[in-house]
Amino acid sequence: MLTKEEIIEALQGVKRPLIQAHNDIEAVADFIEARLQTEKEFADSRVYGTVCHALGILEEQITSIGNQITKLKK
Repeated sequence: MLTKEEIIEALQGVKRPLIQAHNDIEAVADFIEARLQTEKEFADSRVYGTVCHALGILEEQITSIGNQITKLKK
């Protein structure tokens, strides 16, 4: 059985690459945003929508892991 500290360490080990992935994808979103001119282009861009969706999922997972770590540290 894992100790509380080992679980926290494992969760932090998962959280770090998720944060890195979020930062990398955010850079792609910024690149796409710089090239879209109008609200219609933003709305019509499937790639931009997919990137934003991926960012949302990553943010949820990062928050969830952060909450689990916080609870374990109490």
